[in-house]
Amino acid sequence: MPPNKVTKAKATKKDVVKSPTKPKPSKLAQEASREVLEERLEFVLTCIKETGMKVDMAAVARHYGITTSAAGMRLRRAHDYVAKMASAREAAQKSDKGQKDDEAQKDDEAQKDDEAQKDDEAQKDDEDIEITKDEEA
Repeated sequence: MPPNKVTKAKATKKDVVKSPTKPKPSKLAQEASREVLEERLEFVLTCIKETGMKVDMAAVARHYGITTSAAGMRLRRAHDYVAKMASAREAAQKSDKGQKDDEAQKDDEAQKDDEAQKDDEAQKDDEDIEITKDEEA
């Protein structure tokens, strides 16, 4: 009859299994998802504002377990954040447009300079041709 004695077995490397880790999303993916969330937040707040819908702050406060004034402050901060984000996006678009306009203007000026230089060279060539005709006569 075998003994009823329990013995401790030493764990080997094969016995120890690493827990699977979730791959972390790349920074680019995090930024993209953040942009999507910001756009959705802006959309929801715009819907609330444009429809004139009144938010029941007491119900929101009960849901989150906070005071009505705290719920109102959170909504105000979210609105301010969206407004700041929207103005920053508009400024960036204006900046991009300004840079494109500046580049186009520089290209136009460079093209005009090139044309003027070619005209000057052509005029000098014409003068050289006239001088050689005078010398031959």
